[in-house]
Amino acid sequence: MKQFFSLTVLTGLMLALLPTPPLYAQELEGIGSISFQQIAPEEDPDVIGTWTLVRPGNIRTEGDEKNFNFEELEAGMYTFSTVLPQGTSAVIELLLNGQLVESVERPQISIPLDGLDRYLIKITYTYSRTGLVAVNSSPGGLTFTLKGPNETVHVGQTPASFTGPEGQWTAYFEQIEGCPKIPAQSDKLVKDSRITLSVSIICDNLKDSDIGKQQEKSLEFVTVTVDGRNVIFEDVHTEDWFAPYVYTVAKTGIISGYKDESGNPKGIFGPSENVTIAQLSKIAHELSGLDETKIRVPVINTKAKNTWFEQYFASAEQLWWEVWRDRRINPARPAKRDEVIATILRALNVRRVWAEGKTFSDVKPTDKYASAIETAAADGLIDIGEKFRSDDPINRAEMAKIIARAIDLYIEDTSESRGKVSQ
Repeated sequence: MKQFFSLTVLTGLMLALLPTPPLYAQELEGIGSISFQQIAPEEDPDVIGTWTLVRPGNIRTEGDEKNFNFEELEAGMYTFSTVLPQGTSAVIELLLNGQLVESVERPQISIPLDGLDRYLIKITYTYSRTGLVAVNSSPGGLTFTLKGPNETVHVGQTPASFTGPEGQWTAYFEQIEGCPKIPAQSDKLVKDSRITLSVSIICDNLKDSDIGKQQEKSLEFVTVTVDGRNVIFEDVHTEDWFAPYVYTVAKTGIISGYKDESGNPKGIFGPSENVTIAQLSKIAHELSGLDETKIRVPVINTKAKNTWFEQYFASAEQLWWEVWRDRRINPARPAKRDEVIATILRALNVRRVWAEGKTFSDVKPTDKYASAIETAAADGLIDIGEKFRSDDPINRAEMAKIIARAIDLYIEDTSESRGKVSQ
């Protein structure tokens, strides 16, 4: 009896120690399906890889579709792979009957297909090896076509810059009538670096061309680069007192001037026009870097519903900014000087001093925004004079001055504060 028991235990131990065969080593049989979808990088929705599916018997199928379905596949081991576009990396997720079973950070995965299995392969590409490509010319305003890896194409006017994958980049410039041919400029971009493709134009006929005339205008009026395009504000002369402030706020994109119905710059800043409550809501968000789209609750002010500033109003309401605590405020009315100062300081989270009523003769310590006004004066955000004129409207030239000073006083010196890189 003891001998039989010992033999049974020994046999059980030996079986337990034997390796368990993996699922895919078992015999696969039946009919199933494999589908896949390629998800391009956010920066370029057209950049995807070339895929290959290897079937049992080493039968290969290749393609470059974003989405594809293989139906009625015989059971067996399959291998899916993709050729990575330049500058990208990929994550492959394998889903079986809707459930995630594996995720790998490589461009290849194996699939053990069995009867009735429905596999979905999701390939997500991200740019992981990128740099900055700048295109410039002297004079500026020259139209160019920039071509790079993965058949990337950008069209714009100098100066402009783009984030793109590493590899060879070439800029082709529009020819100027009566001037020598402008040669293409090319260079290789490597990860985390910057290249500049630039040309200088020396030509007697340049002054008679469109670019020559634009150059003359740029010497007379404030010129900035907005969304990769040179914009000349023909209502802001370079000698105007507010010209440097307009340049600062326009290059940072905080107040970029007026646009037409298609979204193209009109070349008008409107320095004498009053800033409205609606415009103030956007300016404060842009200056502070607050993301208004993170607010998921509907706007309370009914006058803001279904407008371009609806999300800004909803955000200001949820942040309890003082001006927007009045849920019935008219978005179209001019913003008052004290409302502007209070909103700017609140958006930037500036610590305020106690009001004493000694800075301006028309600002009492009991006034609603007295602390904000005296803080702004103490910091140098506004000039100190006899009166502040709290209830007066503020125009776009004055607003540009306040915003430019706020950037210098309260915002860290970054590429964003010096001017957004054109995309």
